[in-house]
Amino acid sequence: MNRLDWFQKIVLSVALIASFEVFAKDLGSIGTTYPIIERDLVEVIHERIKEKTESGELDRLHEGMRDRSKNYAKRPPGSSLPRALEYRAVEINPVYTLEKDLTDADGKVLFKAGTKVNPLEVKPLSKMLCFIDGDDPDQVVWLKTYCAQDIRNKMILVGGDYLAVSEQMGMRLYFDQRGYLVERFGIQAVPAVIRQSGKVLYVEEFPIK
Repeated sequence: MNRLDWFQKIVLSVALIASFEVFAKDLGSIGTTYPIIERDLVEVIHERIKEKTESGELDRLHEGMRDRSKNYAKRPPGSSLPRALEYRAVEINPVYTLEKDLTDADGKVLFKAGTKVNPLEVKPLSKMLCFIDGDDPDQVVWLKTYCAQDIRNKMILVGGDYLAVSEQMGMRLYFDQRGYLVERFGIQAVPAVIRQSGKVLYVEEFPIK
């Protein structure tokens, strides 16, 4: 590049910069402008909390939450089942068939699709699962007499006052929340028991006399 070309490039660069400065002028304001008056969000939150505290609303909210928590612990959502009027037993075969190959982390096939699996052969049910309605005093007595003698058994409420029945029984109980087990095993009435016999399960419903 000769000195003339170099000089021409410098002149062109200066001209471009000058043109930018010409166009970068103050165009003034378009419409009415206002100062930014938006308040800090944290400040607003603190102010609202202070207002609710002074009015007592915050205490009422906390009290309501405590009451709802206590009521939930006392009576979780369960199932409304009738008392069994006659003995009923239903066999449940837990065997299922694999729909696709079961592989390990390295892709090695452990069980091929079509393999039949019985979970009870892998982990037997060594206890009974006993279900009652905690609002029925006769069923509570039945549970204590029929199931509570063996500490391995699991005593499960399908409904009722969980805290009151637990205190009355003096032992750990479970609650079938939202009737998951009731639906899963097709329990239609209580008291009911789920137990293993051989390689199958039985759901039994017992009338109380």
